[in-house]
Parts: sequence; C-alpha cells; structure tokens
Amino acid sequence: MKRFVLLTSLVCSVFQNYAQASLTGVVKSPTGEKLPGVHVYWLGTPQGTYTDSAGKFTLVYPDSLYTGKLILSHIGYETDTLDVKNIKQITITLYETKILNTVVIEERLQGSAFKTSAVQLIENLSKNEFKKAACCNLSESFETNATIDVSFSDAVTGAKHIQLLGLDGKYVQLTTELLPSIRGLASPFGLTYIPGPWLESIQISKGAGSVVNGFEALTGQINVELRKPENEKRLHVNAYVNHMGRAEGNVIFTHRFKSNRWSTALLAHGDYMNTPVDDNDDTFQDVPLIKQGSFLHRWTYHGEKFETQFGIKGLYESRGGGNMAYLRNDSLFPQYGFDMQTWRGEAFWKFGIFFEGQDWKSIGIQTNGVYHDQRGFFGNNRYEGIQRSAFLNIIYQSIFGNTQHKFKTGFSFQYDQIDEAFDTTGFSRLELIPGGYFEYTFDNLNNVSLVAGGRLDYHNLFGFFPVARINFKWEITKGFYFRASGGRGWRVPNLFAENTAVLVSARQINLVGYNIRPEVAWNYGLSLHYAFQIRKRDASLVADFFRTDFTNQLIIDREVQGELKFYNLNGPSFSNVFQFTFQAEPIRKFEIRLAYKWQDVRADFSGNVERVPLVPEHKAFINLSYTTPKWGFSFDFTAKLNGPSRIPTVTDPSGNVWQTQSPWYPIFHAQIAKDFKIMEWYVGCENIGGFTQPHPIVDAQNPFGNNFDASLIWAPIFGRMFYTGIRFDLEYKQARSFKKQKEKIIQSQ
Repeated sequence: MKRFVLLTSLVCSVFQNYAQASLTGVVKSPTGEKLPGVHVYWLGTPQGTYTDSAGKFTLVYPDSLYTGKLILSHIGYETDTLDVKNIKQITITLYETKILNTVVIEERLQGSAFKTSAVQLIENLSKNEFKKAACCNLSESFETNATIDVSFSDAVTGAKHIQLLGLDGKYVQLTTELLPSIRGLASPFGLTYIPGPWLESIQISKGAGSVVNGFEALTGQINVELRKPENEKRLHVNAYVNHMGRAEGNVIFTHRFKSNRWSTALLAHGDYMNTPVDDNDDTFQDVPLIKQGSFLHRWTYHGEKFETQFGIKGLYESRGGGNMAYLRNDSLFPQYGFDMQTWRGEAFWKFGIFFEGQDWKSIGIQTNGVYHDQRGFFGNNRYEGIQRSAFLNIIYQSIFGNTQHKFKTGFSFQYDQIDEAFDTTGFSRLELIPGGYFEYTFDNLNNVSLVAGGRLDYHNLFGFFPVARINFKWEITKGFYFRASGGRGWRVPNLFAENTAVLVSARQINLVGYNIRPEVAWNYGLSLHYAFQIRKRDASLVADFFRTDFTNQLIIDREVQGELKFYNLNGPSFSNVFQFTFQAEPIRKFEIRLAYKWQDVRADFSGNVERVPLVPEHKAFINLSYTTPKWGFSFDFTAKLNGPSRIPTVTDPSGNVWQTQSPWYPIFHAQIAKDFKIMEWYVGCENIGGFTQPHPIVDAQNPFGNNFDASLIWAPIFGRMFYTGIRFDLEYKQARSFKKQKEKIIQSQ
C-alpha cells in the first residue's frame, strides 16, 4: 500500500504539461482544386487520417516511432513523402500520375527500433523485421529479437511460450490493436493463432505500461497491429513449405471504395503438417501434426467527424502428437497420444469521435468478444475448456484549460466465463471486472516527459484492486535519454490452460491448500538510451534494468519427482534482468544488432528460495542483415548463445540422477531472399548447427510409468530445418493496368 500511495502522490504532484503538437494542412491539385479523400499518415506508424471535403486534415504528431516523414497518397496522383518536423501548418500540392520513366527515392523502414519519442521503453518491430526469418506465426516473429525469448513448452504438444524480463509470457499483457487477445484458455497455443503475414507491426513495452490499456501487464505489454485495408496493397500472397512436410498459405485481399472513406480486407490462412517425424529416435513425434484454418474480415471508415472499424475472426485447429506407434495406429498395445481440437471466434468494434477545431479532444470506444472451445486428451487424461469473454473500454481525452495539460480518463469492463477440467479435477468461474482510470501526461517541457495514472477495478470474486503506474523520461542531452518506471499489475491465473507443459508427464497433481487468488506484482525499471548516427545513419545503444516483485503468485512446484504441486506464494519471488542492446547501420543497407541479457529469477519453493527452472542466466544475441543495392538480394543471419538454466532433480528408471543444469549452447539461423519486384522468393535454414537437447523426454520408452516427463525442455528438440517460400504483392495501379489490358484483348477479339 505504501508503494501505491507513493505513486499516487507523484501523479498528483505534477501540474504542468506540454500538449502533443499537431500538423494542420490543406492538400490541393496543381490547378488549386482542393482534394478530398487523400490518405495522410506518418511513415513507420499506423497513425493517419484522410482529408475532408475541403481538402483539409489535422494529424497529431505520434507518440510512437517518429521519423518526421509524412506520406500522402491518392488514386490518380503521385504518392509524396515530406519532411515536416516542427511544422504546424502546411499546404501541399499533389501531382497527377504520369506514364514515364521515373526515379523513386524511398526511405527504408528499420526492422527494429527503440522509440525515442515514447516515455516508456518501447521497441517497434516493422514488416521488414518479419521478413528476416520464416515468420509463419506470432511465436516465430520474435526469432530475430533479443527482448522476447521463445521456446517450446514441452516435447509433445508443440506449444510455445515466450519470456519477457525472465518471466513467463502469461505475465505479459498481449493485445491485438489494444484489445485483449491471447489470454485465458488461449495461452498454450495462442501464439500460433496469429499468422506472421498478417502482421503490420509489433510494439514491445517493458515494465509498467499505461493504465488505459488495463491492469494485467505485470512485466510489460506486447501489442500486435494487423494489416489494415487503407494502408495495404490490393493483394498479398505468401506460401511456405519446409523439409519436414509443413506447408502454409496466406492470402490478403483489400479493397478501397471510390470515396476513399470505406475500405475492407479479407485475410485467410492455412497451416498443414501431416508427416510423422522422429529425428531424435525417442519414439515420440518431434513436432505435432497440425491442421489449422483461420480468417479475418475487417472494415474501416474514415469520416470528417468520426471513424470506425470492425470485423470478425474465425479459427479451427486440430493438433495431435505423441508416440509414433500411436500416430501410425500400428500397435496392438496402448500408446501415449495427445490430441486437441480448438474452435475460436472473435468479433471487434472500434469507434472514435473527433471535435472540429479541437484535435486534442476525442471520445473512443473499444470492444471485442471471444468464444474459445478446446478439448482433447493428454495420454489417459481428458481435458476440456470453454471460455466466453467480452471487453469494453470507453476513453475520453481532453485538456485542462489549455493545451499544456493533457489527460485520459474512462471506464472499462471485462467479462470472463471460464470452465476448465483436467482428468477428474475441474474449475469453473464467472468474472465480472468493472473499472475506472485516470492518466495525466506531462510532455517535452525542458526535455522532461512523464505519464502517470491510476485505476481502480472491482473483481466480483476478489474485491477491489488499485493500480498506480508512472513512466518518466528525461533527455539529458540531445539524443541521450534516461527513463524510469514503476507500477503494479494483477491477473487471475488459469490453472491448467497456462500450464499444459507440466501436464505432459506422469506427475500426480497436488492441490492441497491451494485456493485460487489473483497474482499481484510490482515492476520497476531504469534505462539509458543513446540515439546517434554513424556515417549519417541511425544507431542506438540501450542499457536497461528491470525488477519484478511478486506479492502473490501461483507457484508451479516440480521439485519433488513424480509430484506436481500448485500453491500460492509464501515467501519471496522476484526477477532481476539487465539487458544491453546495440544496433546500427555502419554501411548502407547493412544492419547489425548485438545484445546481452543477464537474468536472475528466483522464487520460494516450499521454503527454499531457488532459481526458477528452465530460465537461462545468460543470453547473447547477434543479428546481421544486408540488402544488395542493385540486385535485390537480402541476407540475414542470427546467432544466439544460451547460458545454463536449472533443471528440477529427477532420476531415470535406473536410479541415475537426470541433468540438474543445462549447458551453454548456440543456435544459428540464416535466410536469403530475392526480390523480383512483385514477387519475393526466400530460402533459409533454422538451427544450422543442428544442436538438440539429448533425451528431451524422461523415460520416453515407458510413457505410462511413474518417471515419464516431457516438460523439462531447455533446448530445441529437432535439428536443422530447411524451408522456402514466396511472397507476392499486387499494387492497386498494377491491378488496374491488368484490367485495362484484359479489356483491350477482349475488344480486339
């Protein structure tokens, strides 16, 4: 409570603010005619607008990654890019498209960059970053990133989990366009539900985030921005296949109506893997068999006084694994199998109201609903889970008297109905969580910025939960930033869905003394960020330290062999994480990124404070990217060095002690791509060195015995993986020219 009072007092002690600047302009033709419906947006951000009937627009300078470049596009006119830093009013002339040879000068968007303008420490990943590896889904989009760690949860289900600040991904608030996304029952496999080709950008925020976005961010937030019809090409096709028999396909089709106010997009995805593979000869399938199909249909409208977007998503997945004899169905004896069928449906709606002449004032409504049904079995144990969720957030943004004082306030409501059962143990609960919040912003006065806020939520089962958060930024000298943050977060755990990895074992579940309680943690962070240039190209150095302290946590205890205990924290639990990141472009189109991370993550396990299992203490990272200036080739190389992690003590059937600590080991990935203008071909290899965890499954030959355990995974379970694929894009102009050519052919016939 003392920490809450301290942060609240800091909020109340700030009484000045410098409002975020905005750009007002008029767009016209060479003849002076005002142009309505011109798309105006900031390079490298999803933030944009359209000109009104008088050709006017107002666009707020973004808090996100800001290059100072403004892009204007309109059907029949040349797309223009302008440098408008520190400009408040502007008149722009667009010229009609001419059919002649032209020289196009483009600024290449960095794949990964830390946002200098943001008060929080935020890393932005763009489309260019996702092209550096086989980004088949969200979990694979972090392969070239040093902040997020991704690994398999176990050796049977194919579930992947992420880690941020040394802690499991369930403590990260994962949103899709700032709406709740992968949470609850979607936790084990949800990272594979968002296809990589659908991604527009990802923002990774470390530490205490904005109270406007909710209460569940204990270690940070990952926000996913999907492709939007108003910004995309008419057609995008991606096809992928690897040597293990996995194939994926994606099609994205967009249409913008003549008014340029309405636009729509249809995104479709398919994933198929039906080839049993056992390269490590442990009699178990190395990767699960998967059949997945999903779609997203979305609409957007940009008006003069309001804008809206809405859409629906649907997904079906069949996932299976286990013993090879079970998959082939060629054994007369019972074999260990895993199967999970998932049906998921989502709907979302956003609505924003603007006030003429008051660009600092707005009302926003965000809402979505989710139905998630998954059921199957782990060996002889049945699993069933159904989740029904709804979310509403109403945001009002304005100022105190003048543009030097900004604030956001609003109301949110979270509804969750979750029914879950494993074997003979079941849990069912209805959660109703209304809440209110207030956030104040102090920005860029004497190079100091601060965002501080608080919220109060009421949980129908657990009562009131106050949350306070503060983020501070000081530009000490030009390009050199100091940041500090602190705040509280909480969440309600889901016993089985968030721990499916430990269910793939013969351990007996022990719930003695466990009563479900929200997990609560405080997070504090400090960082230094130096943005500079090498040979007139951007470079940066970032050093950050974050500590997370739990006041309550669901402990998953595997310290006693054959037993799996769940209980609430009774002692200390914390993580200390330091990370150093350097990135630069020393020569044109050659990018280098280096990082080192130290992690000290500990918790109280039945009275003994131990390192949390399977969290490496050291990690090092390097990513090299080069694009040839003329020939259209791109080369990408990633190397990761993983330090040792603690493994819970177990013994094999002979009584020998299993490994208690993993060794140091490296992982290498590489890819080559060739750009053929409208088509790009890529080929690559993951885990080039072929390093795998020896014997990833304890007592794999006896899966129904007392020693079987497939959850102690600290390294890859299969070796080299070769893949290839193509990306095909069709521009709107190209589509029209193809249509005209077809009409000419028909007329000539």
